[in-house]
Amino acid sequence: MRFKIPSKQPAAFKSSALYLAGRTNGLSTDRVAWMEARNLETTDPLAASAIMEATAAQNLRCKKPVYHFVLSFDPKDARRGKLPPEVLREIAGEAIERMGLTEHQMLVYAHKDTKHPHMHFLINRVHPTIGKAFDRHNDGRRLTELCREIARERELNIPRDKERIRELEKVDDFDLVESLDTPTEGEYWQAKREEREPQIAMGKGEVKALREKVQGHFYNAKDWHDLTARLGAQGVFLQRKGQGLVLAKGERFAKLSQMGKGVRLTELEDRFGERFDVFMAERMKDLARDDAPEAQIPGYENMTPAEQRRAKKLREAQLAVERKNADAVLEVDAADLDYNYWKGVEAVYRAGERRISRLERDRGWLKKTLPNYEAREKASEAQFNQSLFDIFRNPEKAAERWLKLEQTFGVADAERMVKKNANLLGRMNGARYLGADTEARGNAKRAFRKLHLKRRRWREQQLKLGHHRDRIEANRRALRIALNDFAMLRLRADVPFELREIMKEKAMRRAKALTRATDKAILASNLAEDRKMELLRARRTYMERKRERERDRDYNRTQGLDYLDR
Repeated sequence: MRFKIPSKQPAAFKSSALYLAGRTNGLSTDRVAWMEARNLETTDPLAASAIMEATAAQNLRCKKPVYHFVLSFDPKDARRGKLPPEVLREIAGEAIERMGLTEHQMLVYAHKDTKHPHMHFLINRVHPTIGKAFDRHNDGRRLTELCREIARERELNIPRDKERIRELEKVDDFDLVESLDTPTEGEYWQAKREEREPQIAMGKGEVKALREKVQGHFYNAKDWHDLTARLGAQGVFLQRKGQGLVLAKGERFAKLSQMGKGVRLTELEDRFGERFDVFMAERMKDLARDDAPEAQIPGYENMTPAEQRRAKKLREAQLAVERKNADAVLEVDAADLDYNYWKGVEAVYRAGERRISRLERDRGWLKKTLPNYEAREKASEAQFNQSLFDIFRNPEKAAERWLKLEQTFGVADAERMVKKNANLLGRMNGARYLGADTEARGNAKRAFRKLHLKRRRWREQQLKLGHHRDRIEANRRALRIALNDFAMLRLRADVPFELREIMKEKAMRRAKALTRATDKAILASNLAEDRKMELLRARRTYMERKRERERDRDYNRTQGLDYLDR
């Protein structure tokens, strides 16, 4: 269960009510599972919005009477039958009461057009009898608290927010903090799109302990290969995330910048003389080549295709037997390390795709907006030239002289010199007879007073256009580099493989190892204590997710049988 308060609140009741009811172009009323009106005499969106507008007009000081927020729920809770319509109505009533909005006019719409059930609350902030406006101060905090309380009371899932994480970090029980941490909402949805497990940011204590352990390796490593080997020995892996790197340890991560002064991606790339993505591209090929079954089969290249297929199957069967007969804890340790190595490779691959997509999107926007900058620059130039024409007898010569003054003395001094002595640019239009200016000379003097402003605007538009063109060129160079790096990542050399299939195989090996090992065996092993805790955490997480999948499968099977019975 979570909430959302749109940063841009609706401007009118009518348009919002029609939109939520599905009565606008492009929408359908089928999206509404149910709706209810509170403190209104009708459920019709047009009539209800008219009543709410009339009520809001009683308070002239309230400029934004429309208040809208959303409560949404985890699809897993819906699949488990925890959110029937009657329960959602009860939750809506509880939320309204705890927010102190019981006496306010509102429309509540429950929508079913997305995977996650959600309810929209369209509320009139102005009280219908006393005319006082509902105070929205700290409404986000109040919604956070009521979501926690309702989710806890009804055993619903709820994402962890940053404030809650900070509170948990103050708890002395380290295991409790870790067990309650969940990924951020952005990381959750990105991981879902990329079909991977979401990562969780380390707490302050974890970051400090990790920094003390690995900080020296960043200063002493000679190159990327040396650095990744040093970190890998500690069970830590460098992974791409966004525009930078993170240190991943299991499902948890810490930012590279949290490891100390000078530990930044750009600084490490400059010191090692190699971009991280290029290093990972070469590493990707080496890992795939070493991991391929044919690399471990003598004489593979001289075999016929049929013999190669049989040899591959035989080698894979031998590996499966070796892993099954190996020590369970050593196998889960090796499988987990192997899986995390390939997760780093996959992260670089995903980052390369996102990088190209972002640069191509930026390129389209830059090219689209270039004509606007060119048009503004030409318009400001035309205004400047028109002013020169209105002021000087030879405007072309005046423009040349101004530009020459700027090149010789600089922009500021040239402007000051021209303002002091207009004759530096040439003779003005009109004349002066018997101590009085002709009409043309008077007009020229009046136009001259704003000439420096016209030149300043033109210069500003020239700078903006030049900056925009520089951005286009920088984008072109960055896109070329990104495409080259990604081409290296996709390069298969003489070892054909697909990254998705490799990750699937690594995940299956790790899952089998985690299932076979036991908590008791891991604790009794000779591994380092922090490595034991990491493997225990990984095993418990995997087993919990396995049980959850089984519960969902059983529930779906039961629902199917119920449907057949009906």
